[in-house]
Amino acid sequence: MHRGDSMTQSVNQKFEAFKARGNLPSPRGVSLQIIQLADKEDSTIQQIARLINNDPALAGRVIKAANLLVRREGRPIASIMDAVSLLGIKSVRQLALSLSLVADFSAGPCKSFDYQKFWAHSACGGLAAQEVVTKTQLGVADEAFLLGMLAQIGRLTLATAFPPEYSQILERITDSDDLNAQEGAAFGLDHNQITALMLADWGMPKLFQDVALYIERPEASPLKEGERNWRLLQLFHFSEHLAEVCVAAPAARYRKIPRLMLLATRVGIETETLIEIGNHVAQGLREWGALLNIAAPDIPPFAEILNSASITPELLGVDDLPSGQNATYKLRILLVEDDRAIQLLYKALLEKAGHEVITANNGRAALEIVKTSPPQLIISDWIMPEMDGIEFCKELRKNPDWQRIYVFIVTAQESTEKLVEAFEAGVDDYLSKPINPRVLAARLRAAQRIIQMQETQEEDRLQLRQFADELAQSNKRLQALALTDALTGLPNRRHGMERIEQEWAVAARSGRPVCCMMVDIDRFKSINDTYGHLFGDEALKMVAASLRQTARKQDIVCRLGGEEFLVICIDTDEQAGFHYAERLRLHVASQPLQVQDKTLHLTVSIGVSANSGLKNADAMLQQADERLYAAKAAGRNCTIAK
Repeated sequence: MHRGDSMTQSVNQKFEAFKARGNLPSPRGVSLQIIQLADKEDSTIQQIARLINNDPALAGRVIKAANLLVRREGRPIASIMDAVSLLGIKSVRQLALSLSLVADFSAGPCKSFDYQKFWAHSACGGLAAQEVVTKTQLGVADEAFLLGMLAQIGRLTLATAFPPEYSQILERITDSDDLNAQEGAAFGLDHNQITALMLADWGMPKLFQDVALYIERPEASPLKEGERNWRLLQLFHFSEHLAEVCVAAPAARYRKIPRLMLLATRVGIETETLIEIGNHVAQGLREWGALLNIAAPDIPPFAEILNSASITPELLGVDDLPSGQNATYKLRILLVEDDRAIQLLYKALLEKAGHEVITANNGRAALEIVKTSPPQLIISDWIMPEMDGIEFCKELRKNPDWQRIYVFIVTAQESTEKLVEAFEAGVDDYLSKPINPRVLAARLRAAQRIIQMQETQEEDRLQLRQFADELAQSNKRLQALALTDALTGLPNRRHGMERIEQEWAVAARSGRPVCCMMVDIDRFKSINDTYGHLFGDEALKMVAASLRQTARKQDIVCRLGGEEFLVICIDTDEQAGFHYAERLRLHVASQPLQVQDKTLHLTVSIGVSANSGLKNADAMLQQADERLYAAKAAGRNCTIAK
């Protein structure tokens, strides 16, 4: 048994022990019957509607909740049948579960557990998740709301199952304490683990369980950064923090604002959008509070909350940055950022480090400042109105007097193409969003060293320019090496995988064809074994050159590894791809290769696949690979496209 399996088994055993106590939060009455009926594959909308109508109070709450979730223009939802039809059986199931839990557990025996605040927080989390998912179009809005509602149910579970013990933990907890660690020590499970297990026990989707498990610590999630589920987890993490801000007391609320702004930046939410979401949550909480009979806290307009928050380096957790008193070299920094809240955050970080900071809202305004008071260092956002960071840098570098100004670009995009674009525009370095204070401090120290050298050793200016040129070339070479196969000079596997995803997306949007070829050198192992690896390398280079010579300008030829190559053919269907593959195959076979007084002719086998009828680029690659193996099995030196 693997260690991970053993840990999972242990967690499940502990949860089963919890359930054996018989007092966990769970639906009752008609709500329980709804959940049980909805779990049956043959259940119908009519059956669910009839069952809900058996409980008039629940039916009324479901109709009101459906109107809040759907907000249909024109005629409101007036019947249970309409509500179930619009929401779907799964969403109604989860809604009934949520309404039942709120009704049955709005108070309880755990003295230090604020049940009303808990449900207000849950409603806020659901509303925030619903709004963010709607704006980003990453999920289903009503499902996001219901997951947000239940994302902290593990805390209610501990308060219900262990009232005195959990009350003691809550009494001694402070802002700096790790609640999860104390729960784990006392009960063997923390509230996030319990939430995930409760959702699993109620038959919720696996994604719901994963989000609940890592919602407070997304950095611990095994999800791959950038993929859809990882982005959803980040959105729910942001939504949870927004809920904390909404239900917190005013003094504590403003201390949480800087963190909220940083999380908003991480998920691509600007201040105006954050204000809009916050106001929506506040309004929605009043409506849901009335529906659920929970006390809704008084939340002022969100613009007022953001504008009144005192943003300090201490609140940002950057006390380890050097203070102004200890700074040995004070920089004049121009900060170019259109988002006021983010501008304040970055300015606080830089001034804490002891630097003089001037601000501008866009590249055009920044150029005017540079004309009158040139800074030593510029930190500019990439995306801005009027003139973005790249255009600003290009304009800056046109003036010889401004060539030595050190420029950081701040970006959420770290793709190779984007970074190459930034460096070619004249950027000296980049910072990833959200800015990590320690990384910023380290990058500033590196910039300081260069600026000091420029200003104190003017006589060595030419040498420094040479150094900067070499550094720029090194950066470009590193960027090129990351995407290039060293032996053949072709783009490598990483580049090929990125491009095929891009071309698939373009083809899907435009309705145009795209195809790919998997090309493999026949009997390459025997060539290596017979003539040696040096000759094998020459064979690979010859085939690469032959493919490149025969390829059209718009085609992408890559080496995947070993003796395998990938050709991506834009605006090419399967039939045209087959004819093109045959031309490639014949061209390779016609190229002579000299070895040990012999002339050899290599051959290749090719599998062709196009996007017609396939779900994604991975499916197209897999089909091409399967057809390549079929070509090998058919005797090699042939092309298969069907």
